[in-house]
Amino acid sequence: MNAPSRGAGPLIGASLLLVAGLAAWYGRAVWADSGWFVAVLFGVPLVCTAGALAAERTSRSTLGPVVVGLLAAVSLGWSLLTAGGVGLVLVIPSLLLVVATLVSWADRRPDSTRPART
Repeated sequence: MNAPSRGAGPLIGASLLLVAGLAAWYGRAVWADSGWFVAVLFGVPLVCTAGALAAERTSRSTLGPVVVGLLAAVSLGWSLLTAGGVGLVLVIPSLLLVVATLVSWADRRPDSTRPART
């Protein structure tokens, strides 16, 4: 079994903080424009990044990067779906999740030529 990726965790954490910061920054304007939709607009990426962080920290197999990748795809799809408005700024945290997926997969892949991390 492999240990969780050291590089993916900070990327996912940065994505989570970025989504939370964007929600705080744009929340009032979206509330004035769309009301309760603000919870859905920022809730989907928040749930995706929180789920990705939990999956990355708890999974010891190659299933972790798969879950992170699926959640990154959902977050990226949501940000592109809502890109006509404020959702365009959510592309950046979604792309951070995509990069975290690649880093996590690279750190966990079985490779006999790489020295083991201790």
